[in-house]
Amino acid sequence: MNGKINIVFGFIYFAFTAVLGPTVLVPHFSVTQQAMEKTAQSVGNVKQEAQPTSASTAEALSSILDYLKVAKPMAKGAHSHGNLEALLNIAAGVVLLSLAIPASFKALLSIIFLVGAVFHSGMLYLGSVFHLYWAFNLTVIGAIAIIAGLVGTGIASFIGIKKAEA
Repeated sequence: MNGKINIVFGFIYFAFTAVLGPTVLVPHFSVTQQAMEKTAQSVGNVKQEAQPTSASTAEALSSILDYLKVAKPMAKGAHSHGNLEALLNIAAGVVLLSLAIPASFKALLSIIFLVGAVFHSGMLYLGSVFHLYWAFNLTVIGAIAIIAGLVGTGIASFIGIKKAEA
C-alpha cells in the first residue's frame, strides 16, 4: 500500500457518494421535508394543547421535535463529507506515491486515510440515510483517523520530499 489503493478507493467512493446524493437525498427531499414539517407541526400542536402529565412526556415530545430538526441536515452532511473524504483519499494517495519514506510508513498512512473515510462519512451515511443510528457512535474513530492522517502526512512530507538539486 503505497497510496495507489487510496486513489482507487477515492474515485470509487466519490462515485458512490455522488450517486447517493441525487438518488437518495434529492428525489425524496420535497416529500420528506413536507412530511417532517407536518409531523413537527402536529407534535407542536399536541405539545401546546395537551397538558403533559409528567416531565418525561414533555421531554419525549421535545426529543421528537429536535430529531426532526436535525435529521435532514445530517443527511446533507454525510453527502458532503463523503465527497470531501473521497477527494482527500485521492490527494493523499498522490502525495504518498511521491514521498521517499519507508513503505511501512506509507502503508500506515494509507490505512489511516481509508479508515477515516469509512468510519466518518461512511458511518454518517449509515446513520442518516439508512437509519442505522448505532453508526453515529463510530464517527469519532473516523474523525480522529483523518486528523492523524493529515498530521502524519505532514510529517512524512517534511521528511520525504527531496530537495531539488541545483
